[in-house]
Amino acid sequence: MTTRPPHNMYLAMRQPRVFACVLAVLMSLMLAPNAARAHGVNTCYVTLTVLPDRLAADVSFTLADLTAHLQLDTNHDGITSPQEVQAALPAIFSYLIAHVAISADGTPIALTLDTGAITQGASRQEFVTLLVHAPLQRSPSVVLLSSDLFDSLGSAFSILAKLLVRGTVQQVVLSINHPSQTFNIQRPRPLSTQLGEFLHLGIKHIFLGYDHILFLIALIIIGGRLGTLVKIVSAFTVAHSITLILAALRIVTIPSRLVESGIALSIAYVAGENLFRRSADHRWILTFCFGLVHGFGFANVLRELGLPTRGLVASLLSFNVGVEIGQLCIVAMLFPVTRWLAKTTFQRPAVVAVSLVVFVCGTLWFVERVFALKLMPF
Repeated sequence: MTTRPPHNMYLAMRQPRVFACVLAVLMSLMLAPNAARAHGVNTCYVTLTVLPDRLAADVSFTLADLTAHLQLDTNHDGITSPQEVQAALPAIFSYLIAHVAISADGTPIALTLDTGAITQGASRQEFVTLLVHAPLQRSPSVVLLSSDLFDSLGSAFSILAKLLVRGTVQQVVLSINHPSQTFNIQRPRPLSTQLGEFLHLGIKHIFLGYDHILFLIALIIIGGRLGTLVKIVSAFTVAHSITLILAALRIVTIPSRLVESGIALSIAYVAGENLFRRSADHRWILTFCFGLVHGFGFANVLRELGLPTRGLVASLLSFNVGVEIGQLCIVAMLFPVTRWLAKTTFQRPAVVAVSLVVFVCGTLWFVERVFALKLMPF
C-alpha cells in the first residue's frame, strides 16, 4: 500500500513549474543585494570631533564598497583579511582624500592618517574604519563636509555624518542631491531638517534591511483578510516602537549579537510555521512578540548613527515613522499578490516555496550570527 504524501508537499509536487518559478524568482531577489551593493547601494559613516587643537575624524566605508573599487584581496582567495587591509591603508586613505573634503571656516584642512582596521557594525556588516586628524589653530564656527563619492558608488549611496563638539551632536546626510553639508556650530540646523533626515533614514533602513523584508514576506505570504493583515502590521509597529525607544534611550540594553540572532530566529520560525499553518488569525500575537526583538535591531542602527542630544525623542519617532512608511510600501506591494494567489489553485505551493527559501535564509543567518560565521553572501 502506498502512502500519500502530506497535503502541502503533494500540492507542490502537482505544480512543479510553479514551485520552480517561485524559487527562481526568490533566488534572484536574494542575489539582488549583491548586485545592488556592486552599484554602490550602501552607506558611509563619518564622525567628526572638534578638540581644542585638532579635528579628529573616523570614516567607515563598507568593505564591499571598497573592494568594488580597490584591489584589497591581493592573494585572490575571495576574502579580504585584516592583514590585506593594513597593507592597503595608504591606498584607502588616498581614495578618501580624493573624494571627501573638509573645510573649517572656509579653509580646506589637510587630513593625516592615524590608523585603520576592519570593524563590524551593529548589524554585523563589515566596515573599514580609518582614524584621521587635522590640526586646528582655533575652534571653528562652521565645518563643511563635501564628497563626490556618489559618482562612483551610485545614486543610492549616502554619507551619514555627525559632528561632536562641546558635548553636543549634530547630524547631516550627504546624498547625490546634497553632496555638501554644513555644520554650523554657533547656529545648529533647524530641528525640522533633522527630523526629515531621520524619517529618510528609517525608510532607507527598511528597503536595505533584507532580513526585515524577508520577515514581512513570511508574515504576509500566507494570506488572510485585510483586517487580519492590519492587526499583524499594527502589532509589529507597536511592539518595535516600544523597544526602539527603550533601547535608544538606553533604558533597556541587550547585546547586539543576541538581538541579531533573535531577528534571524524570528524569520526562520515564521517561515517554518507557514509550512504547517494555513490561517494567519493568531499571527498578530506572535508578531507582537517578535516585533519587540526587531525594535532592538532598529535601535542598534540608530546607535551606529549617533543619536542627537537635541530633539532626541522627536528624532526617534521620526525614524520610526520612516520605518513604518517603508513597511507599508512593502505590504502594499505584497497584499495584491497574496489576494491574487488566494484565488488560484497554486496558492499553497507558492506559500511553501516562498517559506522554504525564507526559512533557509533565516536559519543560515541565525547560525552565522550565533557562531560569528560568514555563510550568506548578504
